Amino acid sequence: MLQTKTKKTITAGMLIGLGLILPYLTSHAFGIPGTILLPMHIPVLVIGLSCGPFYGGIGGLVTPLLSALLTGMPPIYPMLPIMMGELGTYGLVSGLLLHKTKLKGSKRGIYPALLGAMVSGRLIYGVIFSILFFLNNEMKALSVGAAILTGLPGILVQLLVVPPVVIVIGHGIMDRQQLEKGDKMLEEAKKMIKEEVATCIVIKEDRILKAENGRGIQPVIYLYEENCLEDALVVDKIVGKAAAMVLTLGKVKGVYAQTMSKAAKAYLEEQHIEIAYERCIDVINNREGNGICPMERAVMGIDDPSEALETLKETLISLRKMA
Repeated sequence: MLQTKTKKTITAGMLIGLGLILPYLTSHAFGIPGTILLPMHIPVLVIGLSCGPFYGGIGGLVTPLLSALLTGMPPIYPMLPIMMGELGTYGLVSGLLLHKTKLKGSKRGIYPALLGAMVSGRLIYGVIFSILFFLNNEMKALSVGAAILTGLPGILVQLLVVPPVVIVIGHGIMDRQQLEKGDKMLEEAKKMIKEEVATCIVIKEDRILKAENGRGIQPVIYLYEENCLEDALVVDKIVGKAAAMVLTLGKVKGVYAQTMSKAAKAYLEEQHIEIAYERCIDVINNREGNGICPMERAVMGIDDPSEALETLKETLISLRKMA
C-alpha cells in the first residue's frame, strides 16, 4: 500500500539485471538458444506486474538495449527494434492491466494481465516485423509464425514461472477488497490529521485502532507503551528521527507522515519499513522555529531504538522541569 518509488526502482533495476544474465546462462550454461526459452521476457513481465506500467515499459525498452550493447545479443538490426517493441509492450500492458483496470490488486488478475501482455507483445512483434520487412526484403528468413512456434517452450515457462514470482515479490498485489479498504482507512486517517482531530493514528487490520491527539513525541511513546504498534500502519502529523526510532521499536509495518524529516526517511528505509509522506524537510524545528527540535537533537547521535526511547523519556522529564 505504501510502496515507495525507491523500492520500485530498485526492484525494476534488479530485474533488468536479471534480464541481462538469464539469456547468457541459458545459452552458454545450458546451450539453449534464447529464441526457445525467451529468458529476457520473464523479468520484464515481472517488472510490469509488480511495479506497474511505467517501470514495466521502461524495463522492456532498456533490457534488450543494454543486452545488445553489452553482449551483442540481440543483434542491433533487425532484432533489437523488434524486441524493444515487443518487450516494451509486455511491461507496459501487463502493468496497465493489473494496476489500472478492474483487475487492480487481485492475485487472480495476474494471469489475465499476463496473457493480455503476451498477446499484445506478439502483435507488436508482428507489426514491427512487417514494417522492417517492407523496408528490407532481405528479412525473408525471419518469420513471425516461426518465432512463435519456436518460442512455445518459453511461453509455457512464462505462464508457469511469472505469476508465482510476482506473488512472492508481493509489491502491492493483494486482494482487491483489502486494498480498497486499506486505502479508505488511510484517507480517513489523513483527513483526521488535516482537520486536527488527531495527530497520530494507528491503522491495524484495515481499521483505525487508536487515534491520539497530543504534542510532539508523546503520542507515539504512549502508543508504543500501549503495545498497539506491531504490524500497524501509523499515520502521523510530523515524523522526525525521534518518532521514527520509537515506531521502529514498536515494529510498525508502515508510516505515513504529513511531514517527514530526511533523517526519519533514511532511518525508516534502513529498517525496511514502508513509508509515504506529503513533504520531506531537512530537519524538524522546535516550536519557536529558532532551532532544531530538542527531541531530534537528543537522538542525533543514536542508532539503537531502545537507547533512543530512554533518552527521549529523560529529555521529556528535563523539559517538564524547565517549563
